[in-house]
Amino acid sequence: MKARIDFHIHSCLSPCASLDMAPRTIVARAKAAGIDCLALTDHSCTENLPAFHDACVEIGIDCLYGLEASSAEEVHVLCLFDDLEQAMTFGSMVYNHLPDRPVDPKLFGDQPVVTVDEEILRLVPRLLNTGTDISFFDLVPMALDAGALCIPSHIDRETCGAVSHLGFLPDLPYDAVEVVGTIDSDIARRWPVVRFSDSHYPEQIACRFTEIETESFTVPALRAAFNDLLLK
Repeated sequence: MKARIDFHIHSCLSPCASLDMAPRTIVARAKAAGIDCLALTDHSCTENLPAFHDACVEIGIDCLYGLEASSAEEVHVLCLFDDLEQAMTFGSMVYNHLPDRPVDPKLFGDQPVVTVDEEILRLVPRLLNTGTDISFFDLVPMALDAGALCIPSHIDRETCGAVSHLGFLPDLPYDAVEVVGTIDSDIARRWPVVRFSDSHYPEQIACRFTEIETESFTVPALRAAFNDLLLK
C-alpha cells in the first residue's frame, strides 16, 4: 500500500513546542492532513506516548512510538519503535543520561505529561532539549540494538544536525536520514532519504512528509520500504 508518513512531531512535553500540541490535537491534525502513519518524537522523553497511543486508537490512525534523542555532541536522532513498551523502556534510559539540570519555566516553559483528555499528570523536571552523555557513535547502535528504526534528524541543518556538529556524516547503519532541503546524491545512494515535518505547532503537522510503499507499519516492513527510497 502507498502511505504518507510523518515521523517527527513534538508534543507539549518538548520545551520548544507549543502547549497546543496535545496528543489528541496532533493526531486529529495528522488525520485531517492525510497522514497514514505518524510518530510522536519528544526530546529525550517518552512520557506522553501513552496519551498519544490512546489518541491514535480513538481517532483511528496507525502510529509509531518514538523520541528524538540528543547525543553528547548535541546531534539529534529519531528512534522509532512499533511497540509502546519498548519505546518507554528506551526513553527512560535516554532520560537518565540527561544532565541533572532543572528546566527554567521562564526560559523554556513547562514540560507537561498529559492524558489524552489533556489533564496534566506531572511536570518533567529535567531540561529535555539538551544533550545526553551518550556519544552519537554509541547512540545509533544502542537504538538499533533496542529494536528501533534509527534516523539522524535534519542532517542538513546548522543546528543539531550530524554534518554541522560532527563535520561529516559518519558511516553507520542508519535506517534512513532526515533532510530538510536538498541533499548530496552520494548520501542518497548510501542511505534512504526521508522528509518529515519536525512539528512544534499544530499548523506545521504534515508540512513535510514522505510517501512510501509498505506492507505494514512495523519496524521490519518500514525498514524494507525505506530501502526502496535509495537512489539507484
